[in-house]
Amino acid sequence: MGTVFRRSRSSLLFACVAAIAVVAAGAAAAAAAGQPATRDTAAHASLVVIVNAQNPVAELSVGELRRILLGETTRWPDGRRITVAMRESDQAERDAMLRLVCNMSDQDFTRYLLHATFRGALQSSPKVLETATGVRRFVFNVPGAIGYVRGDEVDGSVKTVRLTGVVSSGPAFGLTLATR
Repeated sequence: MGTVFRRSRSSLLFACVAAIAVVAAGAAAAAAAGQPATRDTAAHASLVVIVNAQNPVAELSVGELRRILLGETTRWPDGRRITVAMRESDQAERDAMLRLVCNMSDQDFTRYLLHATFRGALQSSPKVLETATGVRRFVFNVPGAIGYVRGDEVDGSVKTVRLTGVVSSGPAFGLTLATR
């Protein structure tokens, strides 16, 4: 017998409204750039998880990514220490990552980090960077680093990680996680 997932009407409504918001955000961005909305517009509004090019990890489950972001997993399979690179508070990319992967607001995440640090459960806090370029450079220079950028901000200096598993169906701020 298969597993049955139940969703409340409000969560289904939220998922529908969120899907419409993603399409509208992509169309608005394309219109602002003077281009017709295309399927490619959505790719530019996606978040991509990146690691150092020498990192052997090619894919992570959403659960594994969550444990990494929350500091519960601190080492890569090869034993190297994980260093998380995140955008500053109030950045759409950070808000989307926290909502979609950790199911937390920025305030909840900050509170979680403070409690974990106080309890001694957190070895180190994430490295907070202002720009996507800063995140990419940090990940490029730190072998155990992991971060995230928009899909159109990825370059050859870093490696993208394929996400497996189910990602929340509700995008935050018009950003979705790409499952490459």
